[in-house]
Order: sequence, then C-alpha cells, then structure tokens
Amino acid sequence: MKKILILFIIALFAASCSKSGYKISGTLENAAGVTLILELVKARSLEIVDSVVVDASGQFEMKGELENADYYILKKDLENLITLILEPGQQLTITGDLENIANNYEVTGSDGSKLIKEFHTKLDETLDKIKELNSIYNESLGSLNMAEIVKDLKERSEKILEGHKDYSTEFVRNNVGSLASVLVLYQQISPQYILFDPMEDYKYFFMVDSAIFDKYSQSDAALSLHAHVTNLKQRIEEKREKEELLSPGSFTPEIALPTPEGDTIKLSSTRGKIVLLDFWAAWCQPCRTENPNLVANYKTYHDKGFEIFQVSLDRTRDQWLKGIEDDRLGEWIHVSDLKYWNSVVVPAYYIDGIPASFLLDKEGKIIARNLRGEALSNKLKEIFE
Repeated sequence: MKKILILFIIALFAASCSKSGYKISGTLENAAGVTLILELVKARSLEIVDSVVVDASGQFEMKGELENADYYILKKDLENLITLILEPGQQLTITGDLENIANNYEVTGSDGSKLIKEFHTKLDETLDKIKELNSIYNESLGSLNMAEIVKDLKERSEKILEGHKDYSTEFVRNNVGSLASVLVLYQQISPQYILFDPMEDYKYFFMVDSAIFDKYSQSDAALSLHAHVTNLKQRIEEKREKEELLSPGSFTPEIALPTPEGDTIKLSSTRGKIVLLDFWAAWCQPCRTENPNLVANYKTYHDKGFEIFQVSLDRTRDQWLKGIEDDRLGEWIHVSDLKYWNSVVVPAYYIDGIPASFLLDKEGKIIARNLRGEALSNKLKEIFE
C-alpha cells in the first residue's frame, strides 16, 4: 500500500514564489531511538533532505528552508511511512504510533497533508474490501457452485469500486484547488485498474488543471498535469473528428485481414447484407459476455440477410481460436492480424475500448454504433421484421 502511494506521487511537484522556513515536529509512540527520514519526491527518485533521531519521550523536530511546495515522505522504512505536502512557512505537527503510522497518525498545520491522510484512509478501506473478496475466491476454488460465487464476487467488487469512484469524484470536486487532488486523479487500485480514465473522465482533469495551474504557476506538478491536459484535449478533438467520419450514414474504412485459415477477406465482400462489424478479443470479458447475444441474433436473422464480421484484437492465434470455439462463434466471418492494440483497425476506427461495433446497411453505410444486448436485438427486429 505504501509503495503504491509512492508511485502515485512520483513526478508530482508544486512550487510557490517565496523561500521560507518550515518545521515538522511531533510525538510518536514506539519511536524512541528510531531515525526518521524526510525524503523529497523527485521526478524519478526520492532525495533524502533531513533525518532525526527520536528522543526517549518520542519527540522529534525537523527544520529547514524551501522555495517550493513539494511532496515529501516521512518514514522509518518502506512499511512505516506517511506522505506530506509541505509548503514554505508551514509548521506541521504529527502524532501517532510509528509501528503502524500509515494507518494511525494525525497531522496539523498542512491542509494538503490532511487531505492526503483522508484519501489514504479511504483507499485502504477499499483495498481491504477487495482483498477480502480475493480471499473468498481463493477459498472457494474447486466449489461445485463456483460460477455463482464468481458472479457474486464480481457484482460485489463492482459495487465497491463504484463507491470508491463516487468518493474520489466528490473529493476532487470539493478540493479542486489542492495538489492532493492530482494524486487522487492518478490513483490505481491495481496495476491493471486505473480509477480515472483520462478519456472518459477528462472533465475532472480539466477541472483540476484550471484550478491549480495559475495558483502553482511554477509547479512541476501543475505543469505536468497541464501538459497532460493539453495532450488530452487534442486526443479528444481527434476522437470527435473521427467519430464524425464514422457517424450514421457514413461508409466505414475498408478492412482486409486474414481468417483463421489464412485467407484474406475484405469487409466490402459482405455488401448486400446487413452486417454487424464487431471488434472483440478472447481476453475481453465484456466481449465474451455479449457473444451469446450475437449467437442468438445470428441464428434468428442470418437466413434473412444478416452477417457478422468479427475482428479480433487478440495477441495469439491459439487464444483467438479458443475464444471462437468456447463461445461457439464459428458460423460467421472472423479476421485478425493478431497485433493486439497495434492492429491496423485500431487507428482506422479510433478504437479506445472493446467491445465496439458498427451495424452496417447493405451498401456498407453505418446504421448505428455500439448496439448491444436488447438494443441490438430490437434494431435487427426493426430491420428484418
């Protein structure tokens, strides 16, 4: 957990305009004789700026000067540390138990540090709940009702993550002008799960950037966020332009890729039929969840002129073929260059997530985008019946 927090704040810095003194002092239990280290968080490293030996009564004090507001780590070791936002002129007081300081401390004298502590507490609660679900999963391996257990754990996990997203969103809104909000925006629940997707949640990145860029005009953190937001705005504009090119009534770009047998098939070869152009992958669980709906609609409408042209973003042929076999998708057209997100179709169709799909008319023009579940069934019923 502590290592994750360090990763959150690496490269996040802030600067004010004047040089002034600071003081960090406090009383810690179980700390007598322990050396406390204060580290400055730099772009690619942690730099030791001070250290002090806690006295027999648990008291300590650090003093120094700084020009900029920065992120700091106060620690005994990697398992016992806290994150601070320290600004010129501040006098911080810290109390707690050094043996469990990450979860048992109080800080005064720094609003930013207090906000980090609040966020840290909530994040720990969320991670503990996720760990509990992981334990239940591991204990249930081999159970006869494993499918039901997995479904229940998935629903509970989604609810936990949804609640944490709500909390984090409210945190950013309420503290939009604080550097602590930058940390919250870039948090990761796990290496594979980023809470705020810049493309989907761009308004929060814009919001914080607008609030802190002028306030911390010399801040590396503000400059870094501002550069990210500038790039994000460009990407969003490009996406909007691409979406306009792929709007209903437009022709789709040609696709010519190999089938599992090695033959190259073009999307244009399906002219004369109503076609679902579907982008998926065997590793994509939402895609796999939608596949039974595709199978049902194919059986219902294929004889009436419905075809599916399914493009995989898989990495390997074995994974691709196994996904086709397991989900019983073998009756329609499958193609892939097996290049994952480097596939030629990704930039051509501006794919930033799957499943993604386009329903095409007999001329190859787009009827609708991303119809799934009942929405796809209803549209096909409208067309054919």
